[in-house]
Amino acid sequence: MLHRIFVGVLVAISAAYCWGLLWLAWGFSRAGGLIGWGLAAGVMILLVLTLWVIWRELLFGMAAARLNRRYRESSPTPAEPGPDHAEAAPDCGADGAADGREEFEKARSALQNGEEDWRAWFRLALAYEGLRDRKQARAAVRRAIALDRGR
Repeated sequence: MLHRIFVGVLVAISAAYCWGLLWLAWGFSRAGGLIGWGLAAGVMILLVLTLWVIWRELLFGMAAARLNRRYRESSPTPAEPGPDHAEAAPDCGADGAADGREEFEKARSALQNGEEDWRAWFRLALAYEGLRDRKQARAAVRRAIALDRGR
């Protein structure tokens, strides 16, 4: 629930930012002239880009949460981490790093052995998250979402 409140606050802040951009664009357009209209167009491009990025991130977050819920409901075995695996021990030292590396190797070998379903990719994403490799974790979640949608 705390995550939803945090996302709501961030969306509200982003909405205020968008309102400010719209206000600036309107002010520049009222100034008229080539420079005023050019600045208004530039600010409107920033506004559209901002809205697009927010929309994409919200869709990604909702799809990842849906997969997380489905993954959790599939009752993971002890070999498969639960959805809060990375949050369970955020600073667990060398033992945690070894466990994370071991879990990563299991998830990667499952994918190399031909498991091509969203659960395998989501498990790999959790393993990457355990290793604190957010870029690869997000890429694996995106692949899991695409597989779940049948792409």
